[in-house]
Amino acid sequence: MNKISKEDRFPQWLRSLLKINFFFHPCEIHSGSFKKECNMYCLECTGPALCYGCLADHKDHHVVQIRKSSYYDVVRICDVSKFIDVSDVQPYIVNGAQIVFLEERLKSQFKEEGVNYTCKTCRGKLPEPFQFCSLRCKRKGLKKDPELTFAPQPKLSRDVSKNADNPKYFSAEFV
Repeated sequence: MNKISKEDRFPQWLRSLLKINFFFHPCEIHSGSFKKECNMYCLECTGPALCYGCLADHKDHHVVQIRKSSYYDVVRICDVSKFIDVSDVQPYIVNGAQIVFLEERLKSQFKEEGVNYTCKTCRGKLPEPFQFCSLRCKRKGLKKDPELTFAPQPKLSRDVSKNADNPKYFSAEFV
């Protein structure tokens, strides 16, 4: 068995991203601009949240947009799947795009009939075969399971995009 490096198990940029709990605030530098809301994150710089005006300084970097769904911060799977494995985090379909939540959701929102599985971290109900409700919960799961990793898998065992009509995926709209 190959030893998985600490960086592969939990990349620094993801560690920094999950520490930011203040997305969607006005940018202090570009307060006069039209799109001054800080809802972007640079994976190379791992600094604070960025607005559209800040992107000029990050033009050759990988930047992901943080979005809101049901008042929770989310990220599109297509934006992060090249960098981390999210196959065991429950995806949702929002405005036609697959997303995952950054933070755990309130357990009362998991009351789905016929759902027998729970998040390994927060114990919120999940449909089979998912193990975590959010990236934060998977991060907490790394502490308990030394085999768990965020390292991208060369070939996923299931293609999430082919399951868009599967009832295990829930639809919603961005707010």
